[in-house]
Amino acid sequence: MGIRILIADDHAIVRAGIRALLQLHPDFEVVGEAADGHEAILQARRLQPDVVLMDLAMPGMDGLAATHEIRRIAPQTRVLVLSQHENREYVLPALRAGAAGYVLKRAPDDTLIRAIRAVYAGETYIDPRLADLLVEEVRRSGEGPADPMDALTEREREILVLLAQGKSYQEIAQALFISVKTVDFHRANLMRKLGLKNRTELVQFAIRRGLI
Repeated sequence: MGIRILIADDHAIVRAGIRALLQLHPDFEVVGEAADGHEAILQARRLQPDVVLMDLAMPGMDGLAATHEIRRIAPQTRVLVLSQHENREYVLPALRAGAAGYVLKRAPDDTLIRAIRAVYAGETYIDPRLADLLVEEVRRSGEGPADPMDALTEREREILVLLAQGKSYQEIAQALFISVKTVDFHRANLMRKLGLKNRTELVQFAIRRGLI
């Protein structure tokens, strides 16, 4: 029996391209597709795939939350992130959520094939382009930030201030020239890093820190 794979990506044309690539390899079997995190969880529960190829920035429930939940409900399923994002605010939370690997969408086809086989075999696979980022994170973790604000990226700090000012996701997206779903992804990360549960707590935090 081949490696059973679920593809989770909100772009149908991307899913079709990945499926076409995987079908060239007789040891791969694409058993399903999902267009968002919630659907990925439902499909993972129903299909019990060996590997989930997970995009991160998807509408509704993002790939980060879906990865965490899939690891809980289907611990034998390995999640391999396939994303265009290569900065630490995407890579590190994905690995902490339980992803077994992280591959960039701009990577060569054979990198993805090698990564799928590696995570299926129980290994961890990180795109070689991310090596410097992970080395830097090891150095940072050794220092241990005393202030939770130190763990925020510059973009997360920007979004923190704008949210505290009462801006909508759409207004923030327009101001920062990013998508609404990217705003939501950063919001989820900063709330997790600061230990905040809702927007009221976020505003109170910003006031205490003199950010607004």
